[in-house]
Order: sequence, then structure tokens, then C-alpha cells
Amino acid sequence: MKKRGLVRLLLSVSLFVPLALGWVVQADEASQANVESKEILHTEAVAKPSEPISLVQQPAVLEVESKESSATARPEKQEEESVTAEKPDAIHEIPASSLESPPLAWAQDASLVPSVVPASAKGQDLSAYTGSLSNLALADKELTLQEAVDELLKWAAVNESQLGTSAQDRVNLAKSMGMIDKEADLTARVQGSNLQTMYAVAKRLHDAYRAEKKAPLFLNGRAQPIFPYSSGAKEDKDYSYEKSNIVRFPVYVETDHDTDGDGKRDLVKAIVQLPKAVAQGDFKASTILEARPYVAGTLDENYVTLESLNLPTNGSYDMKSLHNKPAKRQPVSSMSSIDAAKKAKASDWYYYSPYEGIYDYENLNWYDYFLVRGYAFVSSAGLGTKGSEGFNTTGSNLEVEAFKNIVEWVNGKRTAYTDRTSNIEIKADWANGKVGMTGLSWAGTTTFGVATTGVEGLRTIVPAAGIASWYDYFNSQGTAYSNPPYSDLSWLSLYVSTRMLDQDDWASIWNKYADYINQLNKDQKAHGRNYSQVWRERDYTLNSGKIKTSALLVHGLNDDNVKTKQFELMYDVLKKAGQNVKLYLHQGDHVHPAAISRGYGIKANNQDFYDLLNTWFSHYLYDVKNDVSKLPAVLAQNNYDPNKWTSYDNWKSNNRLILTAKSKRLEETISSDYAAAGIDTSKRDESVSQASSKANMTFMTEVKEDTTIKGHIPVHFKAALAKGSGKNLQVNALLVDVSDKEFDVVGNGAASDDSKAGDFWMGSNLSNLDVKNFATTKTRYKVIAKGWLNLANPESGYTPSSSEKSTKPKVGQFHDYTMYLQPNLYTVKKGHKLALVFNTYDPSDLTIKRQYAVTFKTDSISALVPTVEASRSQKADYVASALDTEYANLPEILGEKLVAPEIREVPEYIFDRQEPQQEAPSVDSRVGREEGKKGVTDHVQQLSSQKVVPQVQQLASRPEVSQVEQAAVQQAQQAASSLPKTGSKSEMGMFYLGLVLLVSTLGMSGLVKKYSHR
Repeated sequence: MKKRGLVRLLLSVSLFVPLALGWVVQADEASQANVESKEILHTEAVAKPSEPISLVQQPAVLEVESKESSATARPEKQEEESVTAEKPDAIHEIPASSLESPPLAWAQDASLVPSVVPASAKGQDLSAYTGSLSNLALADKELTLQEAVDELLKWAAVNESQLGTSAQDRVNLAKSMGMIDKEADLTARVQGSNLQTMYAVAKRLHDAYRAEKKAPLFLNGRAQPIFPYSSGAKEDKDYSYEKSNIVRFPVYVETDHDTDGDGKRDLVKAIVQLPKAVAQGDFKASTILEARPYVAGTLDENYVTLESLNLPTNGSYDMKSLHNKPAKRQPVSSMSSIDAAKKAKASDWYYYSPYEGIYDYENLNWYDYFLVRGYAFVSSAGLGTKGSEGFNTTGSNLEVEAFKNIVEWVNGKRTAYTDRTSNIEIKADWANGKVGMTGLSWAGTTTFGVATTGVEGLRTIVPAAGIASWYDYFNSQGTAYSNPPYSDLSWLSLYVSTRMLDQDDWASIWNKYADYINQLNKDQKAHGRNYSQVWRERDYTLNSGKIKTSALLVHGLNDDNVKTKQFELMYDVLKKAGQNVKLYLHQGDHVHPAAISRGYGIKANNQDFYDLLNTWFSHYLYDVKNDVSKLPAVLAQNNYDPNKWTSYDNWKSNNRLILTAKSKRLEETISSDYAAAGIDTSKRDESVSQASSKANMTFMTEVKEDTTIKGHIPVHFKAALAKGSGKNLQVNALLVDVSDKEFDVVGNGAASDDSKAGDFWMGSNLSNLDVKNFATTKTRYKVIAKGWLNLANPESGYTPSSSEKSTKPKVGQFHDYTMYLQPNLYTVKKGHKLALVFNTYDPSDLTIKRQYAVTFKTDSISALVPTVEASRSQKADYVASALDTEYANLPEILGEKLVAPEIREVPEYIFDRQEPQQEAPSVDSRVGREEGKKGVTDHVQQLSSQKVVPQVQQLASRPEVSQVEQAAVQQAQQAASSLPKTGSKSEMGMFYLGLVLLVSTLGMSGLVKKYSHR
């Protein structure tokens, strides 16, 4: 009976397997679909630090041998951290649990650990390790953590100046090395086992200071400040190679082209700075390169036109000649870096700039933090600047290639010379060939531009507020942000063309340069504000296929100079290239998180930006094994509370707040005559966010739950020119956070007056910066995002190249438009209101004197706001002005009278359903493509396909949803119902096979039961 029962059970179970497999496949696929469609919501305050570990929990470690002998006692995975002269690239980090690691605990030889470890350590216990105490009064005293840190670091240092100037500097160094936890109580008593761990760390510092051949020291995932510093900001008579701890000298890198037409390839000047140990050959250094046209000096920004510089305004130039390639120079001899440094004069990098009123190179001391940690720093202003040759071409491929050539020189693949005339070659004999580029603004732009060339040796980039598309820096969807000359490429070229500061040099090129500027102006203006070949040569988004670098993108969310679209364009291109990319989004304006020139820096989750950058560069430039790849995809500062930072697992959002306009009039007309509407243009944004007027339309909706906006905002509408004419008929839209009561929010991104003096630690003998945050202000409104387009460009979309074509607007002729408001990451609080505002031109930077008016079809207006929260739809009601007395008496327009807007082909940005994981080899092939037919209907369809059909169904049942929207929802539901519910054909077949076999099993079970009783 038991055997027959077992047979019956096994037979039944085996026939059930196909059915079970079918269910498993369905469940697995459903799970995958949910993962693809669901954004992983943020967690607060997460650079994901490790949990604080009490000092008493650390295992005992004693390291008393030399580095060579102690290294052999460690497991293979815990290799030596310092760079050696023989193996400059073989660097490994002693494992740290995270970027914010607790005190390190290393493997040890048990024979080295004392058999009896005191519970509480006294000074005499510490002196047993170090041999002495600097403070003899501590001998019989139980040590506090502060006292132990002071004693151990003073013992480790050769000179106390290496440790900074204060006890807090020593604490910061101890935290950086992982000797103590970031949140450690400095007054706590030190346990004996912890003292051993602390000593082991201090021993590494002790040995690094005294090594015969110096090398970078990497502890706790980051380079430590063990190299001394001396300034290069001196007069020639006060500077010498022998007296300087940092070696400095100029080089002149030969480029491929002759842009200034002198028959020779252009040379670009670069200033090299190195720790002296690098120049002396102790180790090969990794390089940080900043390519910043401003650093060699600038002219007076108020006098940078051809007319103001007394240059001719009627010339022309053969732009093809810029790409001429004369024969290369032939070196006649060579010189070492040390010999070049001994010949160098401080005036090569430190001279007075008469128009700026400062000394250049502007960034001479901006990277001292990294010099004292074992990096080399190279700075260049590039073509057309003081000391270099050629013409500055404002972001063109020629400018980018010249900076790329510097990377090639560092790699040993290009020639550089000691000056512009002698043809004495100098090699980067100090470099290991690994380069990282970074910088703010134009330097962030060149950083990204060089990355798109695919140059070998460029391992990572950290552009801050950089430009991805120069078209979108000066223009938006066919309209200029400002008036000439500030809307002209030539303005920036003239601004940095400091070759004119050298009279003899300027005399040799001024006439040809003036001709070039005249031709550049002609070429740009030939196409109005449309995208053209001029902009294509300055559009780095077109070269994603060449990118081979990781990237940490930094941008201020209140930056009105280099607008936030630029970081999003970079992000998409890097994702398309399959690279590891992270976003660091602060609430500042056009500022760097470590603003050296302003004397302050910021912190995120108690980590200053340079410490984060140190871990980033340590990983990518010195191959240190740390957890930098585990940084969140997005780390963003909160707009209400700048002390709060939030992390997100992706930038793209699949959810939408669909705003549709509601008005009692099917048409509204606004005028560019702000004065006639009673609007002070200096306070325009505040005025138009409250109510409509003759110069603006305002629609408003209440926010019923905290809503976080994340991404750029497509706004659809149908409009026509009502009166007037012109080439730049700008329409400007705003999305505004409005409240009846004052609320605190970060204002324009300026730094707060409050600061923590010296709290931004620099290390070694450098002076610390202050720590500041961005100021909040009390207000009743805050502009979240702006957008601009030209009525002449109805075909313009999100991508820069979509603005290539325009038409001549005719009065009364309607077109469909999609305007793209700038990206933001902004939380609107429950109870506030969102105002969607339409104006003519934006007077903040632009003036259009010729008056014009625009008529809108109000029933065509919608905004698709990307949100972290679930998708939903809301009406935004027209807010009439107090002077519009007839509006209140108008009847409501019933849903059946609404006319659905025509939907034309509009290039639309694609929000991927799922991003690739960290450093994935490939990404969704849809990234960067253009997608057509984007309106409310299409986006609701998209939402339904992303597993939010229940939400879409809820939208259809709401009474406030119009018939137009209901029709869109029904269409989306029909599309969703035609999709396979789950599984492929083979998987569905498996399901039905299992079902059939299960039924058969029931019958067979009866037969088995019948014959088992025989």
C-alpha cells in the first residue's frame, strides 16, 4: 500500500510540473515588468554611509613591522596601498566597507597581539607602541579619543606642520584615514583593542612620511595628504625650484591645425604642477586636467565687440583654412621636467591681469587639495589665449581637439616643447598616463567635449555646470535668451582672446582674427536663431559613440547661466554610451561645490565635495578599490531644507502629473506690452504667478499631496500670432510653486551668510575653507522651471538639431507647439498650488521692442510633469485678473464643446523605462531617438504600457476629467487590452499543457486507486 501510494503521488506531482513551471514563468515575467516600470523611490540622506561602529567593537590589530614585512602577513586581497616606483599602477585599497567607512580593521598575525589587552588604554600603553609621548602628563591617564589621535599623529609626522594647524585638523585627518569613525565621540575613553587599531593606521602614515621614495598613501578609499605644499603665487625673485615643494613649469603642446594662418601648427600653453617627489621620479602620477579658457586672463566684458576694440567690422574669412595642417615641427633637442622646472619663472603662471584686476592663472591654487595627495595638475586656457597660438573658436571642434592634444601629451602620444620658438621637446616623464578632467562652466564644457572624442587615457570626467550643446546655451527652440552681443559666439571668443595683452604677438594676428570674428558673426546670423552647421560643430551630444569614460555630473539646480538642460543632455549621451554616470545636484546657482575663489565649500550628508571627489579620482585614476561605484545614481539637495540630501536610483521618471488647462474662454490673447498690462518687468515672475493679465495667462491647480518633480516638462499648446511681426517672436512659459502663506525655500542659489569657519578640511599645510549652505528665503512663490520657444519654430523639439527649420508666422494661423521647460528636481508641498504661466518674451535677459501679441487655444494646453509619485491628472483653472470682470459671469464650457487639439509629429524626448545598472556594457537602444506624436493621448498610452493601467482607469472615472481626456484614457485602455497579458507563446503553451495534464492526472489517479485495491 505504501509503495503504491508513493507511486501515485510521484506520478501526480510529475504531471503537475508543467503547470507549476507556467505559473513560475508568468510570475517571474510579471516581476520583471514591475521592475522595469517602477521607479525606485528615494531614500533620505543617502550617500549610503556605513552604520557607525563603536570603537570597542573593533578587533585588535597590532602592526609593528615594516610595510614590507607586514604586507606578507596579510591576505592577498589586502594588498599594499601605496604606489611604488616600480609598479605605479598596481595600487589596491585596504578594504573599506564604504566611502564613509568605520575605523579600519585589518587581518593580523595573532603572534603580534599582546596576550593581555588593557580594557582602557593609558598613555603608557600608547608609548609602548610609539616609544614616547609628546605630553608626558598623559602617561598614567586614561586616554580620550582626542588625546590618542593627537599623540599618534604627532608621532607619525616628521614635522607637525604636515598635520595642519589645529587639533581639529588632526581629527579630520584621523577620520579621513579611517582611524576613527566620522561620528566618534572625541571625549570617550579609548579601549586597548581600539588603540591597537588606531596605531596600525598611524604606522602606515609614519612609514609613508619616511619612505626613501615617496608615494601616494591610500587609506579608507581615498588619497591622504602626505605631501607638503608651497605656493606658486610669487614674484620671479621670490620663487625657485629649490625652495618649492610643488614643481611648476610651462609646456607648449603642438596641435594638429593652424587656425591663425601663420603656416605653423598652433601651440597651446599648459602649466604643469607636481609634488616634488613626482618630478624626482619617486613614482608616476595620475593627472587632473582643467581646460579653462578664462584662466590666462580675460578682457573687460563690457568692451568685447569689434567696435569697442577698434577692430574692422567688414572682413571675411575662409573658415576651411582653420583646419589646415602644416608639417609638424622637428625637435632639435630635449629637456627633462626637472630641468624645465629649474628654468621656469613664476611670471609664466602668475601675472597681473589689467582688465580683471587679479593675478592669473586664475586656478593656480584651485587643485592644491589634490597636489598634496599625490596627483599632478595641468591647466590650460587653450587656443587664442595669452601664451598660446591660434584663435579661440568658442567651443568648436578645433578648441576641443586642442585640449584633447594635451591629454595625448600626458599619454606620451604627442609632442610638446619648452617654449614657442626653440623646438626643445619635453615629455611628460612624470605621468602614468591616466587623466581625469574637471572644472566649472567653460571648463566643464571642455571636459565633456574632450570625453566625446574618445581620447585614450581619459579615465573619468567631472564636469560642473558644463555645456553639452552650445546651441542650447545661447538659444532655446529657435529663440535667443538675450540680445547681441551676449547672444553671439564671437562675444566669448573676444572675451578670452588675451593674445592681445602681448602687443608684439597681437600685432601679428589682429587683422586675420578680426576677419575670423566677422565671418563667425555672418555664419551664425545667416540662420537666425536656428540650429545650423555653426552649432553642429559645437554640439557634443552627436558623438556618444566615442565616449569611454565614467562621469560624475555636477550642476546647480538654480543655475540660470548654464541651464539645467545641459546636464540632462550629458547624462543621456553618457547613458547611451553605456558609461557609469552619477548626478550631484545642489541648490546653488552657477557655482562649484568647492568654490575655492570664494573661500567656501558645501557638504552633502556631512561629506564635503572634495572628499567625494577624492574617492572618485582615487578609484578611477589610481585604481583604488573603494565603493565609489555604489554612489546613488542621483544625489540631490532639497529645495526647502538645504541640509537634507536625497538619493534616487535613477534620473528618469515614468510617472506624470498631467495638467490640462481649463478656461471659460476657448481663446486667450496676450501682448508683449508689459507696461500697458501694469507689470513691472523687474518683478514680472511674481506678478504673473498670481493671476492673468493682458500680458500673461495663468492657470492654477492645488497640490493635494507632496509632489516631487524630477526631469524636464513638455508643455503642449496651440497658438497663433495675433498681431505684429518679427523674427524672434518668443513665447515663455513658467511652472511656479505658489502658496497663500509665506514658505521657506532656497532662493536664487546664493550662498548663505552663515558659515562654519575652517570646516572644509584641505589637509597637509593648506588653509581650510569655510563650509556654507545655500540661503533660503521666505516667499509666496518660487519659479520651478522655465521654457522658451519662437513662434516661428513649430517643429522644434527637445533635441538641439530639431530647431533647424522655421517658418514665417502669419496672423491668425495656428500651429501646434511643444515647449520644453528646463529640468529640475523640486518638491512641492501639499496645500500649495502649481501655476502654469504663459507670457511673450522673458525680460530677465531679453528685450524685444517691437510689440506683438499671441493667441492661444486654451483647450489645447497641457503639461506633462514628471514626478516621483504615482501618475495622476489634474485640471489647472484659468485665474482671471481683477480687471477682467466679465470672466466671472461667463458660463462654464461643457465638456462636449471642447475641441481636441491636433497632434502633429513633434520630436519628443524619450524617458527610458529602466536604466542600465552600474557600468553596464549596453543600454536601451531607444535612448536619444526622436519619438513622434506626443500629446496627452500618447503619454497616457505610454503610462498604460508601463503597468499603470489601474491608475489610468482611475483617471477616467474622476468627474473632473474632461471628455477629451476620457477619450484618451479609453484609447489607452484599448491599446493595453490588446497587449499580451503575460508570457510568450511558448510560456502560455506550457501553462495550458500543465492544465491539460492536471486534468488527466485526476482521471489516472482514480485508475491507480482502483487497481491498488486488487
